[in-house]
Amino acid sequence: MKHITCNIQKNFIVFVLCATCYMLYATCVSAQQVNLSLDPPIVQAKIKSGKSIIVAYTIENMGDPINLQLLIRPFTPVGQLGSLSVAEQLEGPVQFNLENADLTLEKPFFFPSKEKRQAVVRIQVPLGVPDSDYYYLVLAETVPAFSIAGQSTGITSASIGSPLLISVTESGITETKATIVEFSFKPDYTFTIGNSIVRIVDNAKELPIVCSVQNMGKNLIQPQGTITDQSSTLKKTYTIIPQNILSNSQRIIKVSSDENNNQTDSTLVLSHLSVGSHRITAEISFGENSSRQYKMFSFFALPLRLMVISFIVLIMVNIMFIIRFLTKKNRK
Repeated sequence: MKHITCNIQKNFIVFVLCATCYMLYATCVSAQQVNLSLDPPIVQAKIKSGKSIIVAYTIENMGDPINLQLLIRPFTPVGQLGSLSVAEQLEGPVQFNLENADLTLEKPFFFPSKEKRQAVVRIQVPLGVPDSDYYYLVLAETVPAFSIAGQSTGITSASIGSPLLISVTESGITETKATIVEFSFKPDYTFTIGNSIVRIVDNAKELPIVCSVQNMGKNLIQPQGTITDQSSTLKKTYTIIPQNILSNSQRIIKVSSDENNNQTDSTLVLSHLSVGSHRITAEISFGENSSRQYKMFSFFALPLRLMVISFIVLIMVNIMFIIRFLTKKNRK
């Protein structure tokens, strides 16, 4: 018994010594705080082929000291919600150079905390480049440091980007070619009366409406206009927020409204609908030289929940009446 107790004590001491050594020699890991800003947040430029322009970007480090590099990558729009697909390498006909004597593209530099640096980018469009849009992303990206003062950093990479939208045009005129490809909602019930389609919605529910615009031209557009809800008693008008719809892409547009600021997959959400008929109209233009386009649909907003409850109550009252009638008849 004493022998077993001694072995347990020895094993415990060895375990404590091993754990202590591990704690003493373990590598310290420190989390690095990255807080960068890049100004201007977006640049739109029109350039003739054979010409160049200069854009100055200001980078501010409000976090810990970091190693940073400047990258420029082409991107393409993806989906209808403004997502981007960024290429891994710099491609395309447009050429870029940094005018700074102490900065080079894709070459890391040390960026101390609470400092600002200016990167002066020269954008050159060679002769013969076709008239079209070319989209790039100017990136300030951190470069992981394996050790700082003997400590491993706890971050791999972080970046902040500024879209650079370049329209190459010899005449200075851009192409406007777009259409409203979707203006829709999902009714609760749909049925046909003759040649007419009747759509019914519950006025107590929220009603998402989607308005999607497709840009079929070579240059970006910014749709402008309104969406109007006209009912028998009230008229509400929502202003469309000007958003860039890039060439050969489709996007769900948004309206300016406090109730719709958090909507991602719809244009606006109607709530507290008045009972009766509603006519929803979209009126959109895509530029100075484009004509306005119109889309419209209608529906009836009814208190469906109240109607269902009333119907159930009515059935129950009738059943009670029938039961009383049959009971009296049996007594007689």
